Formats: sequence, C-alpha cells, structure tokens
Amino acid sequence: MKIQHFYTQDKCITSINLTPYHYEYLICLTESRFNGNLSKTIDYLLKKYLIYLYKISLAPNKRTLTATYQPRTKNYVIKKICIQPTYWGKFFELRFLLGYSISFMIRIMLDWEMQEEQNSFAPIIIRPNLTIEDELIQSRIHDGDNYSSYNRVRHANLEVYNEFSCPAV
Repeated sequence: MKIQHFYTQDKCITSINLTPYHYEYLICLTESRFNGNLSKTIDYLLKKYLIYLYKISLAPNKRTLTATYQPRTKNYVIKKICIQPTYWGKFFELRFLLGYSISFMIRIMLDWEMQEEQNSFAPIIIRPNLTIEDELIQSRIHDGDNYSSYNRVRHANLEVYNEFSCPAV
C-alpha cells in the first residue's frame, strides 16, 4: 500500500473588502470572544448564519452562478486577514451557490450579528425568518472543528486534487 502525506497551511493570508466600521467590528468580535482567532470568528458566523445566507441566495434567480460583487464605494477598504484555508474554501464554494462575493457575505453576517446585539445599525439585507424546516436544517449544522477531505490523483499528468470541507459531512 502506498502512503502519501499532504500538509496544508494552518493559515492563509488573503484580503477582504469591507467598510472600516465592519472591519473594526470583525476585529472587536474576534478579540473579545475568540481570543484573537479570526478563523473561530468566521466559524461562529458561518454556523450561526449559514441557513440565513441560503435563504437570501441570488443564484437561482440569475442566469449564471457567478458572484455579484458589492457596489464600488469610497467607504470600502481592502484589509489583509489570516484565516484557515478550510473556511476560506467554504466561502469560495458558497460564492457560487449564493451569488454573493466573499466580502459581501462576511459583511451581511456582521450586519446580522450587530443587529442581534441591539446595535443601532440598519443591515444591508434584512435577516429572513426561518420556517420549522429551516430550523431543523440549522440544528444539523455540526459543531466542532472536524473536516472531511476528498483527494484524487491522476497518474497521467501527476496531478493531485484535494478538496476540504468544513464542517465534515
């Protein structure tokens, strides 16, 4: 039996495009609740608001599944962040499913979190109401840091393909 070991980065450096207010809130949330771990903050937001993101999906109403990017404005700034690749991969997949850019999804979830904390802030998209069926789906979103992976090797061109999902399905 052939054994192969693959190593992934603990963190990847990428950028997001948010308003200064949203970025400050993201960092404040990260520092106050998750000891400065941005990946845990993103995990929290995804687990809490994923079902709501599904409800506001644009993709079924569009002709293509490509992401719709947030409107250009002078208020947005590009900030570098360090995040686990599995969470960034989850956002990358959601981008095609939902029809929103990664930065816009983060902004929507931050809006909803601020609204839940009774901040006087009008979200760009109102959080939809959940049905009983939606609440059942929400309860099945796993807690924990477990990941599943799928890899495929093509021997003809020595290509290795790895896919990680978080949380594990």
